[in-house]
Amino acid sequence: VGRRQTGVNAPHHGLYEGKTPNNAGSEGILPASLCSPAADILKNFYHTKRVGNYLIGRKLGEGSFAKVREGLHALTGEKVAVKVIDKRKAKKDSYVTKNLRREGHIQQMIRHPNITQLLDILETENSYYLVMELCPGGNLMNRIYDKKRLDERETQKYIRQLVLAVEHLHRAGVVHRDLKIENLLLDEQDNIKLIDFGLSNCAGILGYSDPFSTQCGSPAYAAPELLSRKKYGPKVDVWSIGVNMYAMLTGTLPFTVEPFSLRALHQKMVDKEMNPLPPSLSTAAICLLKKLLEPDPNKRPNIHQVMADSWLQLANKNTGAPYLNRIHIEEINHTVLLHMTEKMGYKHSEVLSAVLTNRACHTLAVYFLLNKKMKRLSKEYRVRGSVYTCYMYLDSLKCSSRRKRKERRRKMNISRPSGGNTSTSSPSHRNRRPSIWLSARGPARRKSTEQVRNHMAVIKTMNRIVQNYLKYINILFYLCYFIYLYSHRVAIHPSIHPSIPSTIHPLSVCLSIHPTERRHPGQ
Repeated sequence: VGRRQTGVNAPHHGLYEGKTPNNAGSEGILPASLCSPAADILKNFYHTKRVGNYLIGRKLGEGSFAKVREGLHALTGEKVAVKVIDKRKAKKDSYVTKNLRREGHIQQMIRHPNITQLLDILETENSYYLVMELCPGGNLMNRIYDKKRLDERETQKYIRQLVLAVEHLHRAGVVHRDLKIENLLLDEQDNIKLIDFGLSNCAGILGYSDPFSTQCGSPAYAAPELLSRKKYGPKVDVWSIGVNMYAMLTGTLPFTVEPFSLRALHQKMVDKEMNPLPPSLSTAAICLLKKLLEPDPNKRPNIHQVMADSWLQLANKNTGAPYLNRIHIEEINHTVLLHMTEKMGYKHSEVLSAVLTNRACHTLAVYFLLNKKMKRLSKEYRVRGSVYTCYMYLDSLKCSSRRKRKERRRKMNISRPSGGNTSTSSPSHRNRRPSIWLSARGPARRKSTEQVRNHMAVIKTMNRIVQNYLKYINILFYLCYFIYLYSHRVAIHPSIHPSIPSTIHPLSVCLSIHPTERRHPGQ
């Protein structure tokens, strides 16, 4: 259990690869998170009913006979997508009733990083439930609607992933027959996830005319041979890839008719009357698009020939390695396996059987959701650890800078001259603050003795100028006041100041020598 589970044949695909640290120590790191979901998660999740261990919540999408709803797995607290097929509505169509369980059987045959993983199957009297992994990135149609159209580089990424998924299906003998933008979802890493295998079929029964796929499929994405009710094969998916590529690059469909008519649409496809392409597209992209939308299935390339096209850039050593539909024993997350057997009461053989055979059941759902949850939490812990490490590093830098400043100040206190022969170790000198420049241009610098002398001389000169200025202001004030009093001939008593004439002394207003000039204080 303590070994790192990498596996010799482990494929290099993000969500399904066994490269998460699977040591037993992780059980000690994430016990509280893995054991049971928080109570508020279950309480705050909006749901209308509960089916088995799943809470059925808001609607995500809707079709003719089925609705896709958001679900919550009660044991792990992880969200899932639940496709609810109404049996009562399905009974109205014999084909749907006959092939009701075919979608679940086909998805259990397939395991690929660009195809949604089927986790569990439940059935009640009136409904049939398919529990799948949830793709939080939403529908690719919404992405194109927001951006009007995708740039060539982004389209190249999505078409490459779609081609890989279709190649995997064809190698397993499965033809999707309903490849359209609405059936392409995006996961957390912005990767394509192919959904809806309701019209899929196995290659062994594709040789006859199928009226359901012709009438109820998506005519705008359907190949000409499928619309004309002729015999068709896996190349119908290649045509649909071309329509999806055109829709991503332009935001529209390659063949449109007004008013809509299947016969007119088919004729436009056969005549290669494709709507115009943006002039900014590369020659390689246009060349591939024309190959994919070749109306003659004999001239149209198969999926392996498409993979060899230079525009997709799939010619590398890892592309040719087939992706296994069954997980290898060495890819199993032994931490999750140990948790399920020791903490949740599952049998070891039961878990291994469900995971290794990719059998849709509650055991597989618990393993898949716990594994996904553990990878997400481990990633969050790594991010938090990185942030904490950076914080501690920055804090150490601050402390180091603080220590350096204190050391610099201490050295300045010791080396600063205190005047006379005073000892540098005297308390009065140690408590003195160092003489520094407070400069806005940089850090404080210690002043030299010559600078101190010049500074003090400037201060003394300014002080002398201010004192002289105040003295001159005072003299001017008294001079103006004396002139005012003299103009009113005010008497001054000689005892106040003998040198000042009594007529202008400010304190002798009522002491005039002449009685006729004596004034009342109120005048």
